[in-house]
Amino acid sequence: MAGEPLFTALATSTRQLHSLLRCIAFTTNAEVHITPEGLRFTTEEVHAVQATTLLEKSLFSSYLLQSGDDQPPIPPFQVNIIALLETLQIFGISDSGSAYKNQNGGISSSYAAAFNTPALGLGGTCKITYAEAGSPLSITIEESGVKTTCEMNTYNLSNMYDEDNEIPLDRNALVLKIIMPSTWLHDAISELASTNSDSLVVNASSISAPYFSLEGHGGPFGDSTVDFAPEVKPDALSETSKKKKQPQVTETFTVAAPTGGHGRVRQKYKFDLIKKAGRAMNVATKVSIRQDRQGVLSLQFMIEAMDTQAGSGPGNAASSGRFSFIDFRFVPSVESDDEYEQDDEAASEDSE
Repeated sequence: MAGEPLFTALATSTRQLHSLLRCIAFTTNAEVHITPEGLRFTTEEVHAVQATTLLEKSLFSSYLLQSGDDQPPIPPFQVNIIALLETLQIFGISDSGSAYKNQNGGISSSYAAAFNTPALGLGGTCKITYAEAGSPLSITIEESGVKTTCEMNTYNLSNMYDEDNEIPLDRNALVLKIIMPSTWLHDAISELASTNSDSLVVNASSISAPYFSLEGHGGPFGDSTVDFAPEVKPDALSETSKKKKQPQVTETFTVAAPTGGHGRVRQKYKFDLIKKAGRAMNVATKVSIRQDRQGVLSLQFMIEAMDTQAGSGPGNAASSGRFSFIDFRFVPSVESDDEYEQDDEAASEDSE
């Protein structure tokens, strides 16, 4: 109907919205796509790292999208995600270093403090309205009778949205797939970051050690490695069982190295880009690590939603049994032919 906004959604708490968006706020602007399934936010930097999260319609108590045969899809637009986060926490945020604790042990590092997410003292309701294409995105937050409305400028995308603009991950040509607790990945990256490494090397094999390791290269303090070793059993292993092992912290471990790769997958990425996924690593329950034949790396984080219906404030948050997902994708570093030859030699030695 004429006069009605194209989109209106109401959330009973800003906690989960803020938590998800903060995980991908490594740059100023975010692309917003209003879909029947939810609000999809995407951030990227020089097309080398890209992060996407979907604020599913289930996170809202009401989700109204004007749609129909005579209603074209809402064009995507950009907003300042930093300003959006400040708006969502307008009624206060309480900093607590113990908001997220490592429940599974592992490596401790002072660098992990940089990834800590504060306990959000966020309550009230949040109403999001988009009147028409090109109009501001209206955010209205109300708590205890106090209402605040922010009109956020929206910007047209320089090019019409095309899925080809995404960093592509060929799901039909995966050479590596690992599912493991996210806290182990977080601790490993934190430990390697303490050496100020320039590059991160992902090294995996299903037939010879190291079966899965992360290596920090190029730092001023030398190279370092975190090896996720398989579980060692006291009984003797048969030759068949020796050929296929997986680190004990992984739930899924699949390596399908290309022909000529000696059964090993080894790829290098810029460390500074990997660190941009630090907040997601810290708050997620699990992470799915995937890599395709082109070397594109995907880190998909599963984050448990917190139920704040009992009241506002971090003390009243509890598990809701629902999960949200954040997907980071990374383009591999370009290496010289000499570096590739060295990696091939190392892989050949491992297989002998």
